[in-house]
Amino acid sequence: MDNSVKMQAYVFFTVFYGGLIVGFIYDVYRGFRYYLNPRKLITFIEDLVFWILATFITFYILIKSNWGELRGYIFIGLFLGIYLYLKLLSKLIYPIILKILRLLCLIVDKIIKIIIFLLNMIKKILSPLFNKMKKARDVSGEIIKDTNKYIKILSKKK
Repeated sequence: MDNSVKMQAYVFFTVFYGGLIVGFIYDVYRGFRYYLNPRKLITFIEDLVFWILATFITFYILIKSNWGELRGYIFIGLFLGIYLYLKLLSKLIYPIILKILRLLCLIVDKIIKIIIFLLNMIKKILSPLFNKMKKARDVSGEIIKDTNKYIKILSKKK
């Protein structure tokens, strides 16, 4: 690998941008937690998914930028990117993420209400048919019981 200062600066800024991306993903994660308000087990699973995603992003950036070589300036760049994102950009982007997630929640809520309405309409339309089928099944069950009863009576009369 080329160890020139130019290459090291390229790797540093690439990892710095990776830190900004990880910070953005953290803000999205915070937004989901704000609206979902999960329990302990779900929180554990969400935390695990976040850290796995952050790890994959970091390793992908490391592999693409410098073939996975670890140097001190890489950690500094990554943590500096995360820190600066959380201190500067998060204040601007997090409210936007919350508004987008609120809009998505409203859209999903409307879609669910439409689906429930359609299912209720289908149920209302098909319920008379199901009631007739149930009555027919009940009548046929009574006929079978009566037939079995008369067969027993006739078989005993021998």
